[in-house]
Amino acid sequence: MQGVPHLIELNNKFRERGFEIVAVSDEDAGTIEKFVKNKGINYGIIKASNVLKTYGGTGYPSAWVLDVEGKVIWKGHPAGLTDAMVEDWVKDLAPVKITKEVHKVLKNAVEAYNKGEFGKAESEVDKYLSSDDPVVKTDAEFVDGVIEKRRAVGEAKAAKARDLGDLPKLAKLLEAEAKAFDGSEHGKKCAEEAKSIKASKEFKDCVKAQSELDKLKPKINDMKAEKAKKALEKIARDFPNTPAGKEAAELAKDF
Repeated sequence: MQGVPHLIELNNKFRERGFEIVAVSDEDAGTIEKFVKNKGINYGIIKASNVLKTYGGTGYPSAWVLDVEGKVIWKGHPAGLTDAMVEDWVKDLAPVKITKEVHKVLKNAVEAYNKGEFGKAESEVDKYLSSDDPVVKTDAEFVDGVIEKRRAVGEAKAAKARDLGDLPKLAKLLEAEAKAFDGSEHGKKCAEEAKSIKASKEFKDCVKAQSELDKLKPKINDMKAEKAKKALEKIARDFPNTPAGKEAAELAKDF
């Protein structure tokens, strides 16, 4: 609780520059909702457990900073997060919105970017990258650079999902990128890759494995240890190269 005002302040300063704060609680939804209202929290809160085990930590409150690839780049007490640290992390991120004042001819490009229509923004800014007006050219290069940073963020997230073999997540990310960059070569490439992935056997295996694991998880604690272990091992054996299969193999070790 001591860190809440500090996190609210950080969220106000950096959320539009790509720094997203998400709190985690294992409390019930009613308790979380009451806490949010009482504290005036302006960032997201999700319900989850075993966070300390997942990311490492010694107790609460704890905070972790993840980069665009999901890697932990800092952990500690929330009060230890400083403006200077966050400034260093966000300097190369694409802002959620472009707030810098640019030449009026780039109004459509900025409006499109701020709506999440990056393909349209790219098309608009391309008109002015070779402008004879140095001010227009400089501003166009700035906006183009922001769009490129946004594309890099999407590519980094996709690369992470690709490395993990999480094809459903990868397809979802690519479809979102295709929509955001509609009309551009990047958008077209993402759409084609997503379509190819969803048609693959590997994708279908991932979906089936996750479905079976999701059905099994709520029942595990009520099952006999031997039966639970066998059920988990079957998923791991049938789908060894899927995220759910690997998770099932790890869960089976606890029985």
